[in-house]
Amino acid sequence: MEPQTPCLLSSSSSVLSSFRIVIVGDIHEDWESAHDFQALQYLQPNLVLFTGDFGNENVELVRAIAAGINISKAAILGNHDSWSTSKFTKKTKDGVQLQLECFGEQHVGYAHLDFPAFQIRVVGGRPFSCGGDQLFRKKLITARYGVHNMEESAQKIHKAAIGTPHDHSIIFLAHNGPSGLGSNINDICGRDWECEGGDHGDPDLAQAISLVKETTNHHVPLVVFGHMHRQLAKGGFRKMIHIDADNTMYLNAAIVPRVQYPDSGGSIRAFTVVEFEDRKITKVAETWVSVIEEKTSLREERLIFSSNTAVI
Repeated sequence: MEPQTPCLLSSSSSVLSSFRIVIVGDIHEDWESAHDFQALQYLQPNLVLFTGDFGNENVELVRAIAAGINISKAAILGNHDSWSTSKFTKKTKDGVQLQLECFGEQHVGYAHLDFPAFQIRVVGGRPFSCGGDQLFRKKLITARYGVHNMEESAQKIHKAAIGTPHDHSIIFLAHNGPSGLGSNINDICGRDWECEGGDHGDPDLAQAISLVKETTNHHVPLVVFGHMHRQLAKGGFRKMIHIDADNTMYLNAAIVPRVQYPDSGGSIRAFTVVEFEDRKITKVAETWVSVIEEKTSLREERLIFSSNTAVI
């Protein structure tokens, strides 16, 4: 990749004709602010998306990320981010409430954020998802969002897409991916802990995406999520990308663990980088950035997708 390449402005407006999204998959405590900020500066993103599971309800880590990154960003909380809070209480602020306050409107669960400079609306899926056909942390979801079942959840996600500016595309950001993308162990949301596999995607997210496509003219170029780790429970690796007949890309960014510590010193940090040109995805790469004291460099780039070649 070329981290220093400037993004281009269209001649008629301030809309970026080319831009870069950097996705930080499930962190699981693997975050060191100084080094990760340094790596992000090297990557030069226009937008950063976080798929959740920052830690086991680690408020301080979330606070550091929310306050420390001065780049446009959106995030969603995962199941580990409600590790010890199973229901809402008005008496004291629990860890979930504190994390939500840290992100403010940048937490897009059942909500949205518009980025006019890219003509993109980011629509959030269901917070705290653990995958499958059951609402994880149901009492918490019901109390905070008024959602009692999968149907209501799908409608609430869909509602967040209503009113999208006519010239905007929609990117979905969820903790877990939608159902319907395969049931083999190594599929993008396949159950790798069961010998027979199975589809562990979220049916409410799948329904919401279908509703958006059926009821609007907005293109959905990208659905971003994590939760289903790339490294499989019984060995091997998961498929991290799926492209459907509508040319929507489903992208799993859960590279876990995302930090390596080589014998040579420093650390190597994983990100998923998505390049857009003329509102189309041209390149996706699993990108490992080396940080050794003040020196930052590209350690490895594994091409996942290129508009010039087939899916890898």
